[in-house]
Amino acid sequence: MARTTARVEDLKAGTLPPICAKTGGAADGFTSIAFYSTPGWTWILLLFGILPFLIARAFSTTRVVGFVPMSEVSLRRGRAFTWTYLGSFLVGALLLALGFVTVPRVAELGVGVLAAAVVFTCVGWLFVWPTGHLHGEWVDLSFVDSRFARALDRWYGAR
Repeated sequence: MARTTARVEDLKAGTLPPICAKTGGAADGFTSIAFYSTPGWTWILLLFGILPFLIARAFSTTRVVGFVPMSEVSLRRGRAFTWTYLGSFLVGALLLALGFVTVPRVAELGVGVLAAAVVFTCVGWLFVWPTGHLHGEWVDLSFVDSRFARALDRWYGAR
């Protein structure tokens, strides 16, 4: 997987080169992905408790939604991944709630399913969707195909 950068205005407008960000093939459409930036100073607030930290992060986070080109295969894979992790969270929560009402062993199973869902989501996200971090007017894109990264670098070099 490669890394590259894109301008925020190009991501918002969906005017990136029509090459799939995950497969490097021809893009059939776009998917909207949110990119965030939070100042580093918010971490010091953990010394004063979780609540001040969460409040500061909520109010200081900058969010940009951009349109990233994707192929139909990548979009289908992304939808299947999304339904899978949402379903596993739902099953885990239901087992946990059912365990509180009935047998405690079911609650333990629910906690296990929720833990597995968290790991699956965190690891799987990197392979299914491009990620990125907002830096002013640019977004650093990670976990993209090298052909997409080269095309984007050439595209900005020509501009």
